[in-house]
Amino acid sequence: MIYILIAIIIVLCLLLYNERILNIKISNKLKEVLEEGSMERFKFENASKDKKKLLNNINNLMDKHQQIFMENKKYIDQHRRMISNISHDIRTPLTSLIGYIELSKSEDITPSKRMDYLNIAYSRGIVLKNMIEEFFHISKLEADDVEVKMEKVNLSEILRNNIITFINEFEKKDIQPEIRLGDKEIYVKGDVVCLNRIITNLISNSIKYGYEGKIIGVDLSIDGKTVKLVIWDKGKGIHEDELPYIFERLYTGEKSRNRNLQGSGLGLAITKNLVEKMDGSISVESKPFERTSFKINFKQ
Repeated sequence: MIYILIAIIIVLCLLLYNERILNIKISNKLKEVLEEGSMERFKFENASKDKKKLLNNINNLMDKHQQIFMENKKYIDQHRRMISNISHDIRTPLTSLIGYIELSKSEDITPSKRMDYLNIAYSRGIVLKNMIEEFFHISKLEADDVEVKMEKVNLSEILRNNIITFINEFEKKDIQPEIRLGDKEIYVKGDVVCLNRIITNLISNSIKYGYEGKIIGVDLSIDGKTVKLVIWDKGKGIHEDELPYIFERLYTGEKSRNRNLQGSGLGLAITKNLVEKMDGSISVESKPFERTSFKINFKQ
């Protein structure tokens, strides 16, 4: 009997010793994570059931920590790139504006030439103003500082009103619009101001980058309780490698887009943000010179 008790005591001592060693290892590993950023996961060898559960939870916590770390790093990289791009994008029209104002001050030019220079400077100023407004708008969106008033609105009517405002631009670029809004008025649950901004951004984007295809389409349909809006063109499209990034802020698609046509790179980011604030979704598909489509789903 005494030998059995001794054996039990020895076994318990060994178990306690193993637990102590394991606790020390866990403590050291957590210290490495905190001080050195180590992401090596805990192993379950010689661990009790409860200890395995604890280690598994710690590993899950480390996975989450690594995910947050990577997302934070990505955000910091994007922020740095954004500052660099903003500086470049503002400097270009600002330099041009100042240059034309300087030219207009010359005493060696005719009044009509001076007026031409001033008109160009004015147009550069408008570009700069619009760009700054977009930077301001995206910052408000990301700070969740934009009020969205959800109500039942006539999307068919909003589309017609917006399309009319682009008629002159269609004619200037010899673009044939193909409008299919259906026979009945279609309503969605959304914000009128946001919907106008979304439609304007997407049609402007198609004119700017898809004008070579000479056709821009707007299709509106309803499938059950989902309203589907598609704005498409037959222009040069978007390179397959760039499709995953097209809605990122300040992404301007340098490979597939003409550098001279690029804007602030915020239009599509703002569009996606506004769509999602109204519980909608947006996606893009593109086959160069066949069809580039921006597809939006709204709730009725």
